[in-house]
Amino acid sequence: MITTAKRWWALAAVALLAINLRTAVSSISPVVSYIQQNISLPIVTIGLMGIAAPLAFALASSLSYRPARKLGVEKTLLVTVVMIILGHLIRAFAWDATALFAGSLLSLLGMGIGNVLLPVLVRKYFPTQVGIISSFYITLTAISATMGSFFAVPVAEISSWRFSLGQWAILASLTLLPLGFLLGNSRPEVKPESDSSQKAIWRSPTALAIAGMQAVTSVFGYVSFAWLPLLLSEHSNQSVIASGALLSLFALMGLPSSLIVPLLANRYPASQQWIVWFSLVAGLTGTLGLLFGDQGLTWFWVIALGFGPTMFPLALTMFNLRSRERSTVLAVSAFGQGASYSTATIAVFTIGILRELTGGWEAAIWLMLIFCLISIFVALQIGRGKIIDDELVR
Repeated sequence: MITTAKRWWALAAVALLAINLRTAVSSISPVVSYIQQNISLPIVTIGLMGIAAPLAFALASSLSYRPARKLGVEKTLLVTVVMIILGHLIRAFAWDATALFAGSLLSLLGMGIGNVLLPVLVRKYFPTQVGIISSFYITLTAISATMGSFFAVPVAEISSWRFSLGQWAILASLTLLPLGFLLGNSRPEVKPESDSSQKAIWRSPTALAIAGMQAVTSVFGYVSFAWLPLLLSEHSNQSVIASGALLSLFALMGLPSSLIVPLLANRYPASQQWIVWFSLVAGLTGTLGLLFGDQGLTWFWVIALGFGPTMFPLALTMFNLRSRERSTVLAVSAFGQGASYSTATIAVFTIGILRELTGGWEAAIWLMLIFCLISIFVALQIGRGKIIDDELVR
């Protein structure tokens, strides 16, 4: 039985997990110049750091399913928090580029598993409050992404880059307390693999639509964080300072979506399809504006581009809204996030290759526009209002 006290501990665990799920993503690039004073960082290593997050998140999606099935979500999350802490500490005490990358990968793998299991934790302890709790933790995750970059340089200036990277281990360690109080509730979350009463998760059109939703938003997000400043500098004639500020503007557009979309999708199911259409229109406006629009309106095209990933909080909420069982939430979360982050990793590489081959950014922007069009299938399928469990019945 889940008592009121357990729910309060669960809420604390959700909040602390969410605020830790992006700190390793954004905290290292601002202090690269500081790190290079002590450690040689080849350009290849810096490039690998850029794709480490989507790559680790994709790998984590396949790693999270089996432990949660065997141990339960709470015990698995406790292990992942330890991974996050150790990764931060390895980065802080890194002696060379390999150790720095290994620590980053370990932390990011833990965060990736947290990405998959957090919706399951929400469903388990707050089954009737999915919308508001999803809005709460998705917003904290967005804040987590900004915290890493915001505090990185000031802390490095005051102390050192090592403490700047290692400080996040302190924040992550706080999560161990509420998770510890929940361990008694940890139970296996899915049926044995030998159970043949259901089709594979990818046979569900709705699960495919949610994966497509996440793929589009992941491509927009990670391609933009990796390449948008350079694209704006070379293609839109923006200064280096302006390009950095416009990237912050792009990221800022995710906050209102994180707050509003889960609540809207939960309370008004008919809005789910329209949120996808809105994302499609915003993404097309941003990409077409960068291709053909007035460079004096670059700020507007970036705002539109920033609203392109509005489907991201919708996808995280849909894990619960379109699933009857927690086992289904886990399955679709692992499937959707694995597919989307794998796609994002490939897209970040491909965009860079297109830039090198063509010497410009037009082909890269056209590729992002093509990704936008996946949203048409997503909107049509989401509009049918199907439940994933029903689609998987043989």
